[in-house]
Parts: sequence; structure tokens; C-alpha cells
Amino acid sequence: MQWNSDRSLKLSIWCTRLAMAMVVICGLLSNRIVDWYIQVAQRPSALYQPLMITLLVCCIPAVGALFWLHRLLLNIGQGRVFIDENVTLLRRISWCCFLAAAITLISSRFYLVFLLISIAAAFMGLILRVVKNVIQQAVALQAENELTI
Repeated sequence: MQWNSDRSLKLSIWCTRLAMAMVVICGLLSNRIVDWYIQVAQRPSALYQPLMITLLVCCIPAVGALFWLHRLLLNIGQGRVFIDENVTLLRRISWCCFLAAAITLISSRFYLVFLLISIAAAFMGLILRVVKNVIQQAVALQAENELTI
């Protein structure tokens, strides 16, 4: 079995679907997850509410980012790479990263580990903005080439 770009794309699509299901399950089981974490990590019970709120609120941009990533991968699978819709999808995904960064930055007041998560999410959002700008320029170049031919 030879690995190719089609199989890689299919794997990415399935991984995105799996991640979306995991985020939804995590949101539904957040009460048990936070209880378990506080017991295993031996954290104070006062941390329960900030962890719950952060976990639940972060599920919203996570599901949004994964949904739009799924649509982006489907567009790529259809051969629609350099289109305005993909630019919009990348912009939305980056804003979800920045929203998650803001949520976890606020939560870092209660739990310092969230500061690292905030920095990572903001960095991911920044990388996505750069990729979005590259795709946006490619869309403009493609449109210009189609007019000149």
C-alpha cells in the first residue's frame, strides 16, 4: 500500500472528524474530567469552577475551528484550493485560535498552565494568518492569470 496525497487528505479529514467528536465528548463529560483531574493532580477544589468554565467555553471555538477545517479539507479534496472561500475559512480558523488564546489567557489568572496554552494558541493563530495571506495572494494571482489568458 503506497502512501499518496489522496490518502493523506482522507486521513486528515478523518482525524478532523475524530477530533471534533472528542471535543464534543469532552464538553459533555467535562464535569467528570475536571473532577478526575483535581483528584489525580491533587489540585485545590477551588480550581474546579475556573477549570470547568475554561474547558466548556474553549469547546466553542474548538468545534468551530474543526468544522471550518473540515470544510477546508473537503474543498481541497475537490481540487478547489485557491478560492476565496478557503481564505475565509482560514481567517475563521485563525480567529478561533485567537479566541481560545484570549480565554486561556484570562484563565491563566487561576491556573498558570493556561498561559502556555494561550501562547501556543496565539502562535497557531498567527501561523494561520500567514497561510491565509499566502492563499489570498495566490487567489489574486490566479484570478489575474485567468484574465490575461
